Amino acid sequence: MIILNKINTNQDIEKMSRLATEIMKKHYDPIVGSATNDHMLEKYQSVRGITQEIIQGADYYFVNLDGANIGFVAVDAKEDYLYLSKFYLDTEHRGKGYASEMMAFVRDYAKSRGLNKIKLNVNADNLNTVAVYKRFGFEAVEEYQRDVGNGFSVHDYVMMLLM
Repeated sequence: MIILNKINTNQDIEKMSRLATEIMKKHYDPIVGSATNDHMLEKYQSVRGITQEIIQGADYYFVNLDGANIGFVAVDAKEDYLYLSKFYLDTEHRGKGYASEMMAFVRDYAKSRGLNKIKLNVNADNLNTVAVYKRFGFEAVEEYQRDVGNGFSVHDYVMMLLM
């Protein structure tokens, strides 16, 4: 069974940035290329990027198993939905049911804030992850090419879950 621990300190943010970089380099370099992924990591998963998201209202959580951080979740409660900003597990821990526990946490988080809708963005070329979200009940509601700066863009779906 996993435990989700909210990050609270600058040291936590630094650990989160390192964990995010490790997980996302393995996962996204083959999908979007290392140059695009490196740019995305610097923009969104650097200490500065995570700190900015937290200042703007996001909550970040380590996914912890037996004392080791194996993934992370970030959520941001909006006016009428919960934005699932980050939902990642290290490769060796996938397929063991932990993602279901993580999603139960996200659903409970939304419900505790009176929200019955969860939205997320996912790379449309990330077929395995799109399939996982569909198994959780999410549906693609929009598809677009997203400019992420410095000449990079990604092909995304907006997916939504109604609870």
